[in-house]
Amino acid sequence: MFYSGRTARNQGLLWMLIWATAPGACAAVAATENEAVAASGEPVQAAVFTSRWGRLFSGNKDKFSSALSFSSGLKEQWLTIPNGSATAQQKKKINQLLNLSMQYSPYSYWFGNVTLRAPITDFDKYTTDFRYSFGYDDWHPNTFSLVYSNYGDNHIFTSGHTRHTYFEQGAFTFAYKFSLPQSLEKHLLINKGDALTCQVGYSWVPRYYSLADNDLRSNKQVGLGGCGYTFKQHFFVRATAFWYPKSEQQQPWNGDYSYSFGYAGYTPGSLSLQYSNYSGTRFPGRSSGNAKFREGTISLIWFLPF
Repeated sequence: MFYSGRTARNQGLLWMLIWATAPGACAAVAATENEAVAASGEPVQAAVFTSRWGRLFSGNKDKFSSALSFSSGLKEQWLTIPNGSATAQQKKKINQLLNLSMQYSPYSYWFGNVTLRAPITDFDKYTTDFRYSFGYDDWHPNTFSLVYSNYGDNHIFTSGHTRHTYFEQGAFTFAYKFSLPQSLEKHLLINKGDALTCQVGYSWVPRYYSLADNDLRSNKQVGLGGCGYTFKQHFFVRATAFWYPKSEQQQPWNGDYSYSFGYAGYTPGSLSLQYSNYSGTRFPGRSSGNAKFREGTISLIWFLPF
């Protein structure tokens, strides 16, 4: 099991929140900009889950969980900031966000999650947005998950002629989580009580933005595989590699891999701190990569004590 005892209680919400709060999401004013603006710092919809795969490692046993978080990039980037119902401006700044994440699990391992996000500066009802996901996710090893997630251009207060959400640009992700054989795992674990869990999966996006075509295209497919290591039940490091069966579907902001590390607390009232990097990463020998340390995100998360 990836985590044992009460440490498993809130890990699903933690990873959902970490992915949902990552800065770099530009406030686009048209559907076709949903991924185009992501070139400034964030992968949108090509890989999600995880481009957000966090929940594929673990789930949440609680009926209801919530958390507040602060997330910040480490360098300035150009962002599109709506300043009215029909206008927007370009501004270069460090993107810092305040986020409220809520998750409800009505039965078994079925769940729904929504994260409301607001910028620390340039706050306006049009600059707020939300991200959401739902599906089935048994967090135990040797189980399957099927999740829909949308981390695109979702707004309660829309600007111009945009919709509140573009459901067809979300991702359906099917994954399998598993533990390594004990004969192998015992040689990899550093301390007694540490854990190592891996996963493989497949993600399908019905509609996505192609930078080369400057238009929406259909049926994006992404394969993934990765592992997460937990040290002393709270410190962690994890990495995931992505594979695009049709290489032309990989956009400049879609990484070859993602990685993260930090400290995670799971009980109500506890804090978690993590660094993550997953935007435009490239393996050695490949061009157009921007996976420098400052391209990553730092997130501080507080599980609300109720």
